[in-house]
Amino acid sequence: MTITTNKTSRFGLGCSAASLALGIAFAGAPAFAQTAPAAEEDAVIIVTGSRIPQPNLTGATPVTVMSSAEIKLQGTTRTEDLINSLPQAFAGQGGNIANGATGTATLNLRGLGEERTLVLINGRRLMPGDPTSSAADVNFIPSSLVKRVEVLTGGASSTYGSDAIAGVVNFVMDTDFEGFQIDSQYSLYQHNNNNSLLDAAHAPRGFAQPKGNTVNGGTIDVTATFGGKFGDDDQGHFTAYAGYRKLKAVTQSKYDYSSCASQVSAASAVSCGGSATSANGTFFDWASNTLQVGPGRTFIPGFTPYNFAPLNYFQRPDERYTAGVFADYEISPAFHPYMEAMFMDDRTVAQIAESGNFGNTLSVNCDNPLLSAQQKGLICGNGGLGVQNGNLVTRVTETGFPLVDDGSDPRFSSTPLTFFDPTTGNPYNKGFLQGLRRNVEGGPRRDDLQHTSFRIVGGMKGEISPVWSYDASYVFGRTNFTETYFNEFSARRLNNAVDVIVDPRTGQNACRVFVSGVDTNCRPYDMFALGGVTQEALNYVQVPGFQRGNTQERVFNANFTGALGEYGLKTPWSDQGLGINVGVEYRKESLELNTDINFQTGDLTGQGAATLPTKGSFDVKEVFGEFQLPIIDEGFVHRLAIEGGYRYSHYSSGVNTDTYKVVLDFAPIRDIRFRAGYNRAVRAPNVQDLFAPIRVALNGSSDPCTENPDGSVDATPAQCALTGVTPGNYPVAPNPAGQFNGLIGGNPNLQPESSDTKTLGVVFQPGFLPGFSATVDWFDIKVKNLIQPYGQDVIIDQCLNTGNPTFCSLIQRDPTGSLWRSSDGFIRDLDLNIGGLKTRGIDVTAAYSTRVPGGSLSLSMVGTWLDKLITDNGVSAPYDCAGLYGLVCGTPNPEWRHKARATYTMENGLGLSLQWRYFHSVTLDRTSSNTTLNGGFADFNRKLPAQSYFDLSATFAITDAYTFRLGVQNILDNDPPIIGANGSSSVVNACTAVLCSGNTFPNVYDAMGRYIYAGVTLNF
Repeated sequence: MTITTNKTSRFGLGCSAASLALGIAFAGAPAFAQTAPAAEEDAVIIVTGSRIPQPNLTGATPVTVMSSAEIKLQGTTRTEDLINSLPQAFAGQGGNIANGATGTATLNLRGLGEERTLVLINGRRLMPGDPTSSAADVNFIPSSLVKRVEVLTGGASSTYGSDAIAGVVNFVMDTDFEGFQIDSQYSLYQHNNNNSLLDAAHAPRGFAQPKGNTVNGGTIDVTATFGGKFGDDDQGHFTAYAGYRKLKAVTQSKYDYSSCASQVSAASAVSCGGSATSANGTFFDWASNTLQVGPGRTFIPGFTPYNFAPLNYFQRPDERYTAGVFADYEISPAFHPYMEAMFMDDRTVAQIAESGNFGNTLSVNCDNPLLSAQQKGLICGNGGLGVQNGNLVTRVTETGFPLVDDGSDPRFSSTPLTFFDPTTGNPYNKGFLQGLRRNVEGGPRRDDLQHTSFRIVGGMKGEISPVWSYDASYVFGRTNFTETYFNEFSARRLNNAVDVIVDPRTGQNACRVFVSGVDTNCRPYDMFALGGVTQEALNYVQVPGFQRGNTQERVFNANFTGALGEYGLKTPWSDQGLGINVGVEYRKESLELNTDINFQTGDLTGQGAATLPTKGSFDVKEVFGEFQLPIIDEGFVHRLAIEGGYRYSHYSSGVNTDTYKVVLDFAPIRDIRFRAGYNRAVRAPNVQDLFAPIRVALNGSSDPCTENPDGSVDATPAQCALTGVTPGNYPVAPNPAGQFNGLIGGNPNLQPESSDTKTLGVVFQPGFLPGFSATVDWFDIKVKNLIQPYGQDVIIDQCLNTGNPTFCSLIQRDPTGSLWRSSDGFIRDLDLNIGGLKTRGIDVTAAYSTRVPGGSLSLSMVGTWLDKLITDNGVSAPYDCAGLYGLVCGTPNPEWRHKARATYTMENGLGLSLQWRYFHSVTLDRTSSNTTLNGGFADFNRKLPAQSYFDLSATFAITDAYTFRLGVQNILDNDPPIIGANGSSSVVNACTAVLCSGNTFPNVYDAMGRYIYAGVTLNF
């Protein structure tokens, strides 16, 4: 098979011969089960990472190629799953994330971050997919229309501009399709619940553990494609498509290993833990005593953890519509206009456990008629739980937060807390008792996320002369974003609703603000009795939140390509001459995000912080050029060539950048080729980096000055004093959810990141073994001047251990010493240019295709050995996450990953394919000797074992017009590795809520059992 393009087509990525052979071997379909012969001499190939076309497949840059046939064999309906199956890719946003979901699907090459991976369609940028990030949303890509996917890892900014630090993923669409085709597929998950690990954990809590067979997550995906030629002499061509995809929701309640939030003790005892924000109500006093509501309006010691897992989504429901058209018309060789128009509307719902009072109420009025005598005595009696040392006194601030008496205000009592009615000015007492209660009456939080995107490309290309050709295009892309967050509590209304008195006019219980006339809609919210919450109270305290926004991208590009060999610019040892490409590019990025008053004020109790409006834009003007010079391509050396490129960029912020590349290609004989490259790439700060509003949000996971469950404190009083803790506040009350406030936001003074990528590889295609190819490529990527914050946990650790005022001055505690009880306590943690990232490893590919009796056999493998994945935060010791996972290192980073496929295709059209996906074992980051990583851990979480998944698929080419496919991924129904969940009281958790879900990492491992699919392609 030979891949060719029209000579005037100057955009797009190509591939090296070995990489292309790998992609073809991946396919396994009858038409593709062969290696690629040499390309025709007049074929024009756009080689990966270059705009200069050249004859034959001679690209010097390593690329992994996945064909459309491979996509169908994978049975993939979610594009992120297709790319994440490659060992070069790491998990980003995807359909398995509920807590912290953006509703998008993003790609993360080399583990360097989704914003450092550039996504292209037919060689041109795909716009940002959400106002919160500059990363592209690959939900936009209709997988059934993808002709092939080409993945270049490493810097490519000199060719494609900013953001191509980790690499480039280019989706080449089938724009040459002719005829009418319907491709449809239905898929689901099946699993046999027989995991005994959590059997003993469920029983003590009275949880019903799922058993036996479960089938769920049904998905339908249908795409219709129509294409053909037009014009008097068939000068024109068009391809149009329309698609529909719908995924059903899957909750964690369906699986025995995810139906309860596992908690792992230091002794590796596994139990069903959960959140202190419980269904019956939990209260903490000033001295960190813990009470919970018991029968008969009583307070009893301790709390009953709430199992938040069953309601969380394992797979979000999603409904997507796509449509588009590609067209071109050759008026003459010099004038060839073309256009692309693509549209997507995607709507998904992220569901997590109920909202509630997450410590948003800080006191209880002692004249509250809902309190029983027993409860009132515990809270408001002299020496009661609301009183420290029997004489705690306080005054009221504008925010209603109690402050310790400094002796300057005469309006104080020597017993419980004294407050003053805002209307009458009369004093009344409150016991300081922070409340937590789950909104079990109102149902789970549901985040309705919708992205409507369109992208339009218009351009002209042509050949000016036998030497010169040109391509000019304009791209406009826009994403409209809407979010409606349901079933949240208003903190302001909740505080009103728990401040209850007897209405002297009626003798009935009523909100104080109702009696005073401040808010006559208020209804009492009864936290002191089991089942005490009424629907009227719920209607008052439960409110939605709304966000609306958009992102826009405009790109104009004009470039000229010259085959200067026609002018005699070539070496004496080569028939091919110097090729150059020069051009200019203008790009503008903008975003706007509008939020309602509930988001802006941080009034929604389950959001953790305010979400403020954002608006900003920047533009960049660029000039670029590159060359290819074949030095030798005959005689004593089969081939020797050099390539180079340069791009100069001027940003509207006043920043200028230079990016460049040098690539060497050397083949002493036809069978073996060596390649080496150096790339300088950049990532300029995006709109979010520059203009995100400064706000207080949940940002950290630890405060060493808080009291541990066993009563110990990790830091001494002297150390904590450096962070602002007074002797009377030591130890600080802990946050049961392990979440602490940070002051975060954009920084208009940020400079671009820069990276250096080095590659060195060998391509082996022996003439004595036709159909075989192999590549080995070493890569080394270093990112400097990284755009990142210090990290809240790093700041407080540095202050504790060094007393450095640079870090201690960033810590602001509230009057109780807390970093979480109110927005007055936080750590300043804005983005800076500090530290860097480094990764190093080796990619290995191999492919072999041959004829065998009755058909053909194809074997292929792609694997990556991860040697280093180092993060330098600019302060503490750099740490290497290769082979690790956990709170700091995040999702698993196995040292070795591979996927291998064997395909047997019979002459009668039946094809069978077996794939093996392998993830090497990973170790908990806290076990490391690195001071930035190490900490307490349980042996249970010390290591996640290696995982092997086997996938079987079959294709049936019944006729030329009818092809059927059937497949099963994870045919052995392997359970994913289990870890401790976020949100328990354990100090040895291994993940945070955004990184993992269902006690595992569903964006890394197969978390829902067997994936079964059946599809059909009809051609008319």
